[in-house]
Amino acid sequence: MIRLSVNALLNFHPKAILAAIVLVMTLLGGVAWGALSLVDYVSTLDRAEHGTRQAAAFLEGHADAVLDGAAAALARVADRLEEGGIASLPDHALGEALAASRFGALSILDAGGRTVFGPSIHPDGGTSGLFQGADGALELLHGQVDGLDSILMVRRILGREGILEGVVLLALPSSTLHTVLDVFGDGRHSVAGLFRLDGTRLAGIGGAVVGPLPTLEPGEESGESDWTVGGDGVVIGLKRMRDFPAVAAVALPRNVVLEPWSSRLQHGFMMVGVSVVALFGLAALGWASLRREAAARDALRDANARLEQRVEERTADLRSLNQKLVRALAEKERANQAKARFLSAANHDLRQPFQALRLFHHLLMERLKETRERSIAEKMGEALDSGEKLLHALLEVATLDAGVVRPNIAEVPVATVLDSAAAEFRGLAADKKLDLRVRGCPAMVRTDATLLTRMLGDLLRNAIAYTPAGGVVVGCRRRGQWLRIEVWDSGSGIAAEHLDAIFEDFVQLGNPERDRRRGLGLGLPKVRRKAALLGHAVEVRSRPGRGSVFSIMVPLAASESRTDAAAPAPAGRAEDTDTRLILVVEDDPVQSAGMQLLLESWGHDVLVAADGPAALATLRAAPRCPDVILSDFRLPGPLTGAETVTRAAEQEGRPIPGIILTGDTAPERIREAVAVGCRLLHKPVTPDVLRDALNALGTERQPVRHSQSSAA
Repeated sequence: MIRLSVNALLNFHPKAILAAIVLVMTLLGGVAWGALSLVDYVSTLDRAEHGTRQAAAFLEGHADAVLDGAAAALARVADRLEEGGIASLPDHALGEALAASRFGALSILDAGGRTVFGPSIHPDGGTSGLFQGADGALELLHGQVDGLDSILMVRRILGREGILEGVVLLALPSSTLHTVLDVFGDGRHSVAGLFRLDGTRLAGIGGAVVGPLPTLEPGEESGESDWTVGGDGVVIGLKRMRDFPAVAAVALPRNVVLEPWSSRLQHGFMMVGVSVVALFGLAALGWASLRREAAARDALRDANARLEQRVEERTADLRSLNQKLVRALAEKERANQAKARFLSAANHDLRQPFQALRLFHHLLMERLKETRERSIAEKMGEALDSGEKLLHALLEVATLDAGVVRPNIAEVPVATVLDSAAAEFRGLAADKKLDLRVRGCPAMVRTDATLLTRMLGDLLRNAIAYTPAGGVVVGCRRRGQWLRIEVWDSGSGIAAEHLDAIFEDFVQLGNPERDRRRGLGLGLPKVRRKAALLGHAVEVRSRPGRGSVFSIMVPLAASESRTDAAAPAPAGRAEDTDTRLILVVEDDPVQSAGMQLLLESWGHDVLVAADGPAALATLRAAPRCPDVILSDFRLPGPLTGAETVTRAAEQEGRPIPGIILTGDTAPERIREAVAVGCRLLHKPVTPDVLRDALNALGTERQPVRHSQSSAA
């Protein structure tokens, strides 16, 4: 089997293929146009049939309203006459006859055909047809009254023995239906009116006969798109009246119905002709272009060969560059991970001695009485404070990176945040003789008040540090649904090439000697991390020698209020004077001894263990379950401090409050410590912070074990 590609076919028979394409497109277009025309033809007839059925229903409803009252009046007259006979007309039925006359001409004939009441009525076919039939059912006929076309309602009067005694006729002028029939007198409808069941017209326009009607139940509708009236094709709609032996019919000539379709068909012929001519014109152009294409194909083949060679050369160069870039990115990632591990390990290892120093410094200050000796101890405390500031800054960065900070988003008055942030730095600005001004703003925003206050504090600290003279201004600007909080300074400014670098960790411009009095280079990185956590945008604009503007974009609250939210009063420290049994789990003997001395100085009983298994063994030998477990996070052996608290609760059969002390600021370590539900404190911990944590755990006492055997 020979398989030819498209290119091969074009090379061998381009003109034949072009001719085949033109022929196929012409045939497909013709078939599609014919199918659409046929669908349009059927749809046109269906719409016309539906319209005539609706019109017939409308005509039937109006005719029923006209005939209903007259039929009821005629029935009352006939019923009276059947009770007493024709002779009782003056005594029994005269009133009903006169009342029925308001609907039309009422006439009463006796069995001989003589008129005994009312005017002469001339039905089509003569009066002899009125007496044919032996029942008293209502019939409808067409007739004349005083030369006017009328609908005759006929009711035969049968005596008590069933003998025909006469006929009652009520003639309704055809003009009573003209209100509706005039609607169909627009020249488009060939038939519109009421017809007897045999097809004879009672009233209306058009032919007197519509031919044999189909058998319809009372209230039933019907329609035909292929009906003949007077030899002409029509589209007819029919509806049988519910209470009368008549049918409402409305018919439209087929040539009128199909006139729009014929017009569309003619336009379609014209469009098809134009399309065919255009198609053959395009084919001629394509025929001519095939010759030019053959020449261009050869030139293109040569150009493609040269281009492919150049692409291969460039691809090889790019592949080499990509490999170098991948290696560089991998090296950068490894360097970042190594830096993070180094900072975490250094942070943890530095916190351990700081924690012991803080505990012993507190104990030492309580025992020193001489002023000179206390002065030396206070200097040592200042040195500890300086080191702890660095450790706390590293902790805050690590906590933000760990993702354990959950912002408390609420509607916050901006004025409260600005005043709180500025109040902390007014003294620092005054020391440098700087003018610190806050421009009030009554807006309400959706944010975390604490985190936003810290962000503004870092920006103010940075602005004051780098502003030698002049002042710092804090204000707000509305930007649509956002509020732009800005911190302006008149400092030395920042060069454009350094605007991105200042948000990186430990980057300080103009401080190559790393003077710690000028900060650590972590303020702006912390602002960037908190802004990302809150979904706020941080921007900076600066002109060297003129100053800088740092701004935070905060979303406005849905409903703003100028009334500051009442801040809850700070709760006082609850002093715990009860003696507790506290289990201290710490592998560093220096810190363990310092912690034991501190807790015992507060009046607590202390148990000490070096690791998790030793702590569990100490619990089994203890006289009662401890009130609190105070444990380091990293412990030698198989258990961490968090796992030790969990295992102790399982061993005792009840939860035991726990406080986890850790110097590890790695994000994954922080997440693990928070997940166990214990209170988390980062080293170095001051005695006041530790006392507050113990007081916050409550004062519930654990039961005393009576004996080891009873416990078992």
